[in-house]
Amino acid sequence: MSVSVKEALDKILMPRSVAVVGASKDPFKWGNMLLKAILKSGFEGRVYPINPKEKEIEGLPCYPTVKDVPDDIDMAIIVVPARIVPMIFKDLAEKGVKGAVVISSGFGETGEEGKRLVEEIKKNAAGKVRFIGPNCMGVCSSPAKLSALMVPFLHEKGEVAFISQSGGYGLQLYLRASAMGVGICKFISSGNEDDITSVDYLRYFAEDPDVKLICMYIEGLRRGREWFEVAREVTKKKPIVVIKVGTTEEGGKAAASHTGALSGSDRVYDAAFKQAGVIRARDAAEMFDYIKGLLYAPLPKGNRIAIVSNSGGICVETTDALVKNGLQVPTLRKEAQEEIMKLIPPFGNPRNPVDLTASLNLNSYLRVPDIVLKEDYIDGLIMVGLGTTLMHQMFPELKPEEFMDIYKWINQQLIEIFKKYEKPVLMINPAADIESEAVRVLEEAGIPVYMTPERAADVMAVLYRRRRYLEKVGAL
Repeated sequence: MSVSVKEALDKILMPRSVAVVGASKDPFKWGNMLLKAILKSGFEGRVYPINPKEKEIEGLPCYPTVKDVPDDIDMAIIVVPARIVPMIFKDLAEKGVKGAVVISSGFGETGEEGKRLVEEIKKNAAGKVRFIGPNCMGVCSSPAKLSALMVPFLHEKGEVAFISQSGGYGLQLYLRASAMGVGICKFISSGNEDDITSVDYLRYFAEDPDVKLICMYIEGLRRGREWFEVAREVTKKKPIVVIKVGTTEEGGKAAASHTGALSGSDRVYDAAFKQAGVIRARDAAEMFDYIKGLLYAPLPKGNRIAIVSNSGGICVETTDALVKNGLQVPTLRKEAQEEIMKLIPPFGNPRNPVDLTASLNLNSYLRVPDIVLKEDYIDGLIMVGLGTTLMHQMFPELKPEEFMDIYKWINQQLIEIFKKYEKPVLMINPAADIESEAVRVLEEAGIPVYMTPERAADVMAVLYRRRRYLEKVGAL
């Protein structure tokens, strides 16, 4: 009886027992790094090192083959030379192991001999073992406390599933994501995708209650038409954000030699992404920007956006960026302008964008956003936040702990105002990369922070396009 992809991925991502086939005592070998990562990540299930030459590794009994393990095994991680992998799959099938992750390389990406080995693996698996890879970096699952990677790193919390056809780069992005305000609960380095493919991951994570957003790093799609048909249905329920590389002829050749992927015409991909409601990012920074916005912010009902800033220059830059994205910056009603003028200096601008000026008046900073957001013709707000550096100038006499208490109090007042309205609010902090505490205060409350007007405006446009798409397909 064949094993379904869902059954296999359940075993891989939420296992009670894991076998590391090719476990090693050598700290510089993958078989040792993977085993240590699993043990250090806090995995609470059983772990079985497999190596016929060892009796014990990392304090655990070592077995010659998976068939020698006295208990059931949910999933196996395979890190042995490519020529041995088909034989391992014969053992897995006989043992009843339903899911495997093949780290080993030397398959379809290397030529005909590698392709022959893949066919042998599939023959020996006989439909009883489904696998991720080969030629991948592993998987992570925060709910299972499982880091089956070369490093024992797990996101503490998160609602994102990340599937990457690139192993090394995907791993770096997974490690970097939390520092950029994105929590990834499940990460899969999918490698060559010779068995379970991108379309299977889409179907699986569409039904996963832990996952609210799916992101992918794609070099090429083996079942392209099917992927887009599935994506069109998934995007009605959950956003999909992708980076698609191999956009040039040279990049396509590099993708083929890397994972054996056929990259295809970039224009075809771009058009298909748009038709399916898939959000395409140009690079990792843009991908994480979009993810934060889609996870944290409500979708705007229209394209009319307000700007509130203590810098006239940023007002202009943000206006330009919004308009280039097809959004509007409407002038505020006369009554709203009059209300704002009571709070800002005579040389300030109440029209929209609203320039509070650099006087750093806390009264205007806390009250103007409320005046703007309550206007029913305003669909969203981009605001320039007071970073900790500026706030230090306002309260130079305070001790560090007192300062942070005040900073948190000020932002809490803002957050309460923002939450009164079902409208997206994006904050700009040009010093976000060096003011991590300032960013964390806002993002933990679900207010995304961006370093530049352009990045904030791009995200607001993505939110608006997402709203339009859901309206178009009748999913709102």
